[in-house]
Amino acid sequence: MKADLLVDAIGDAREEYVLDAETTLPKKKPAWLKLTAAAACLALLAGAASLSGLLRGPGDYMLSERSENVRVYRLKDPHKNVPASHDLMKLTDEDIFSANTVIFRGTVTDIENIEVDMNGESFYWSIVSVEVSKVLRGELTVGQTVRIRADTPIGGGVWVEDNDIVSQIRVGMEGIFMPAPYDADSLFGANGAWLCLRDIAPYGFRDGVRWVFLRTETGLVFARGATYSIPDAHTLEDIEAYIRTMLEKTATRP
Repeated sequence: MKADLLVDAIGDAREEYVLDAETTLPKKKPAWLKLTAAAACLALLAGAASLSGLLRGPGDYMLSERSENVRVYRLKDPHKNVPASHDLMKLTDEDIFSANTVIFRGTVTDIENIEVDMNGESFYWSIVSVEVSKVLRGELTVGQTVRIRADTPIGGGVWVEDNDIVSQIRVGMEGIFMPAPYDADSLFGANGAWLCLRDIAPYGFRDGVRWVFLRTETGLVFARGATYSIPDAHTLEDIEAYIRTMLEKTATRP
């Protein structure tokens, strides 16, 4: 009822009681409701900080604790927007075969293009799978499939500077491969993120030019003249003989 009717009903009511009747006191919210709202705000802020990652999902590779703030996605097609590679360091034949690599002959069985999302900055690589047919150096076995990281996507007309040879790899192609083994300290870092390279492949090419010899439809492809002093090599057998000679030479190198 209104205040004047209330006064008539109770007679000479004190003024402060009438004022109290006209005033509606605010209801207190439960403490649990305040806490829930605060938690929701914090969750919203955390989600906004990594919205892009949440929308895309956790990635297609299970990564170890050595990898931080990184996701790896499989791509159906090579990505067109790839950054230029670094300038190649000058190496001699002896430098190549003194490096820590496994060396084997084999056939490419699969090529998987990947996107590596480093805290919002993307790198586009590939993983080349090769079935071993002959071991020239390293603890590998015939019939084993070796996964090798390449610093470029492969196929689809994509070309990246300083990856001239690796970019020509195709499924079914035979070659001689010289990748470097990765360990727990083989880390790639960018944009505040770290990827343990061994999480995606146990081996990797040191660059895209000097660590592979390919038998293609148009002939033998390798860094002819640029690095290797075997301009007359035309078959993988020629390359095998050259490699064995270089391994003997570098084994006795002081």
